[in-house]
Parts: sequence; structure tokens; C-alpha cells
Amino acid sequence: MELEEVTLPPAQAGPYLGLLAAGLFGMAGQYLIALPLLAVFGVKIAFPRAFALELDPLGFSYRPLLYRHRYAWREVRGFRVRAFRLLGVTFAKAVVFETARGELRALPESFRLEPEALAAFLNRYRASALAEGPN
Repeated sequence: MELEEVTLPPAQAGPYLGLLAAGLFGMAGQYLIALPLLAVFGVKIAFPRAFALELDPLGFSYRPLLYRHRYAWREVRGFRVRAFRLLGVTFAKAVVFETARGELRALPESFRLEPEALAAFLNRYRASALAEGPN
């Protein structure tokens, strides 16, 4: 059975919150902050598929801003959720993975899934891709 390619779309709320922040900075006269925010989040709204997480039998790719990051399944050691805490309170969670070179990387978001669900899905997909053949 051949593994199908999967595209997970980016979150919907993030770009709109970014535009809201750009508007607030603009209203406060902080145009050097507002204009780059407007440009980045405007592009994310206009071209959401460009910022999707794409999985295929050879690896995965994502684009946090301008550059697309691509990793082969054999280059990563698995996915897990990392909680970021401040004074003992979790304020954010991210899906992270370790590269074969020992670098810890984080995905820019959880692509409309809970972080735990995304990590589990990516681990299952990776295991299936590696079991199917040489990567």
C-alpha cells in the first residue's frame, strides 16, 4: 500500500490576529512595526496553502515565513510536544523534533490540530514512510 501525500492547512486565526496587531500598531503611529506585520500576515491570508505542512513518503516541509524548510523522514528522530512554562504555568505548547545532527526544531504551529494530536499523527506517518522503503 502506497502512502498518500497529506497537506495540513495553517491555522485560520493567527493571520487575522497578526492583522489586528498591525492595525493597533498603526493606530498608535508605530508604522515601522505595523507595515511589516501587515505585509507578512496579509500574504499568509492571501496564500494560505503556501504555509501548509506538507507530508509525502520521502519527508515533510513547512514554511514559517519566506523560506520553505524540508526534512527527510530519516533526518528526524520523532516528534513530541514541548510545553513552555512561565512561573510554573504552561502558556504555549509546540511540536518539536530533533534532527539527526542533534538540533531541536519546532514547527511554527499545530496546523489546526491539538499539538499532541499533530505529534502523534506525524510519528505514525513517519513510521509508515520509513517502513515502506528507503528514504
